[in-house]
Amino acid sequence: MLRIGIVGAGSIGSLLAGCLSTTSTDLLLYGRGLHAAHLTVEGLIVEGIQSQTTSSQRWEVLLAEHPLPESVRGCCDVVIMTGKSSTFDEHLSVAKHILHTDGFVCTLSNGLGHEERLVHAFGAHRVLAATTTHGAYRPQAGTVHWAGKGKISIGPFVYQHSEESVRELIEVLHDANLNPHWFADGAVLLWNKMLLNIAINPLAGLLGKENGALLEPALFEASVSVMLEGAKVARLEGVKLENDEVLVDRLRTVLEQTRVNYCSMLQDIRAGRETEVESLNGEICRRGEILGIPTPLNEMLASVIRHL
Repeated sequence: MLRIGIVGAGSIGSLLAGCLSTTSTDLLLYGRGLHAAHLTVEGLIVEGIQSQTTSSQRWEVLLAEHPLPESVRGCCDVVIMTGKSSTFDEHLSVAKHILHTDGFVCTLSNGLGHEERLVHAFGAHRVLAATTTHGAYRPQAGTVHWAGKGKISIGPFVYQHSEESVRELIEVLHDANLNPHWFADGAVLLWNKMLLNIAINPLAGLLGKENGALLEPALFEASVSVMLEGAKVARLEGVKLENDEVLVDRLRTVLEQTRVNYCSMLQDIRAGRETEVESLNGEICRRGEILGIPTPLNEMLASVIRHL
């Protein structure tokens, strides 16, 4: 039986925990604040696409406000990090504490560069690339609303893992109704999500509108230009992206499918929280500088977001 650690029991982390609680998987959660306290004492309510109530007896919760106990050192076969980029350092230290020496680790955080840090911390043979398109939010502590059913995509990052090598994890995610898919090229998987994020999040955040506002022709053209600037960086890094027409069609499809959604960057701006722009458009600029190519559109967006 797998023991899965979910580090970052926020919206997506809680959704994963709720769904995985319906399987035979042993679960260890890490979170902070009132929501984590609810998970510890009262359990979790999942509403929306799937409705269920999970008892607090179904998992063990590690509270960020307390030191990590020695009893959980090296106890997890898989660790899934689900927090925002700003929490990565904290969550990495937790993952180091709870992951077994032969275990796998992945992160669902937005942006690039996280997997390279995981490789440095754990070794390439223990790191997987992963993304998710599930949508969730927390209307109140102890409750997560499953707003949009997507999928979890998993692939190799540096080490050439095969689908068979992670078969047990994929089967558990399937049993949990989380719609897992194996993606043979992890670099392409991560860049595909990155390109959508840099094209949608900062513009929708600055506009203060739903994603669908970017379907207006002039705004869509701006989104495409930001995305293709990032795609140029990816291709110079040797990432085998699909052609521009496919990328543009994918962007349009995602905007149509999420037209009523407010992106996470807009939610962060409204709440006065730190945004993930450094791991998104800022990361494009950093990589472009290393390669010696200008990225003025991403630099402009990153600069404006920083100064809000």
